[in-house]
Amino acid sequence: MSSLQLTDFSDRFPPMLVKELRQGLRAKTFIGVFLALQIFLAVMLFSASAASNSDQVGGIVSGVLFGFFAIAVIVVQPLRGTNALAAEIKGQTIDMMVLTRLSAWRIVFGKWFAIVSQSALLLSAIIPYLILRYFLGGMNLVGEIVFLFLLFLTSMGITAVTVGLSGCTSVIVRSLLPVIGLPFLAYILLMLSFSGAMGGGNSLIEICALDSTESRIGVLCYILAIIYLSYSLLSMGASLIAPAAENHSAVRRLLALALLAATAFSGFFELLDEAPTIILICLIAIPAVIIALVESGPLVQTVRRPFEKFGPPGKLLGHFLYPTWSSGVFFAVILTILAIISIFGHGLLIPGSTTMLRDFFSSSDADDKVIVFAIAGGFFFPALWQMIFFRGEGQRVANYLLILTGSYVLLGVLSALTNAMESSIFLLFFAWNPLVFLPIMDEGSFRDSTLLVAILFIVSLTFLALLLGAIRHAGSQHIGIDESEPTPPQAD
Repeated sequence: MSSLQLTDFSDRFPPMLVKELRQGLRAKTFIGVFLALQIFLAVMLFSASAASNSDQVGGIVSGVLFGFFAIAVIVVQPLRGTNALAAEIKGQTIDMMVLTRLSAWRIVFGKWFAIVSQSALLLSAIIPYLILRYFLGGMNLVGEIVFLFLLFLTSMGITAVTVGLSGCTSVIVRSLLPVIGLPFLAYILLMLSFSGAMGGGNSLIEICALDSTESRIGVLCYILAIIYLSYSLLSMGASLIAPAAENHSAVRRLLALALLAATAFSGFFELLDEAPTIILICLIAIPAVIIALVESGPLVQTVRRPFEKFGPPGKLLGHFLYPTWSSGVFFAVILTILAIISIFGHGLLIPGSTTMLRDFFSSSDADDKVIVFAIAGGFFFPALWQMIFFRGEGQRVANYLLILTGSYVLLGVLSALTNAMESSIFLLFFAWNPLVFLPIMDEGSFRDSTLLVAILFIVSLTFLALLLGAIRHAGSQHIGIDESEPTPPQAD
């Protein structure tokens, strides 16, 4: 009997994953990156071996290895996901996939996992070069291995971002923003790789060495943040292509609330320092708020029914967990308030603290409060503009991200003008944008307590306008459902 040979993927693999892996491994982009990486690293190691008498040759090899691996997995591989879902939508094959009983989540996850698997193949291909680099000396073994793993993990997170946004209909959002942002990120990692390999102080290699409690906590928090970000963006991508009867928002929002509560709990009992706690709260809240504000799913009876089974409490909870724009606004406002309380409420809750609520506006950290409220209001400002000037649900993601990008461009222009004119008085004409309070505060022409009162007023107006619009939107959706439901036949 002839021996069995493995000639194809096992039937146990999901069909979506097999399809994407077959197409991806045959793609010219992946083949070109794989061969170019192998040829370049081989030439680089031969050259390093010839110059092995240099004390810094090992550091140079590490910098080049990490730098080009970062370019491959943080720029090239994630960019392959910018058209992952858009190609299926344009080719009108999404409905055919749904007919095969593949859920929207499995479709998105399969496309993401296929690209990540190819990135893992690139990672395995450079391991032999990392072993040869060890014999050149001067290698921080644990630090460089952990750093290499974090590069791959970062690639997973960025790939999730591009795949999740690929369901957006706007070419600018799903293609132009990654094309501009990813090379910049790779350049930063390239510079940090060289500085770490050459022995720069407080480098990423030293942080990844795991030789201190702060280092281990930092690496662990980064891993958890990447996992959470990846899930959030993949879930958003699934929402963009899912049928109206699927609710991907409920689990995503409940997860954000649970993680925020766990982080606040850790900070309250001093299990984490104040700085890591604030960073984690921002990493949890910001993606959840942005995704909630761009929700565009219709409200159908199939989504409402699981909540209505629990009576009035279930209906009330549904207004925060429905996959609609109005419930997204309700959830985003509540989550932002809880996040701000978690950041600044520790002074009121820590036992033995003498801080009182009346000292909120006169405390020494009023400038920190202005920064937090300005950034938080900056995420709601595009949603307000979208509600006023843009109608319809089809371009909600694109409109929000473009307005958000424009807000930060405006912030940069106003900051440059402020530095050139050495005056911030003209910035008051732009105070309707919460982000403008950042250059106003830097100029120092106004007291921090005055700016805190002003930013709270602007943010409160923004919240109030969004909530009124969301209430109106929710009411119109419920009326539409009630009118569209068929009347049950009467018994004779």
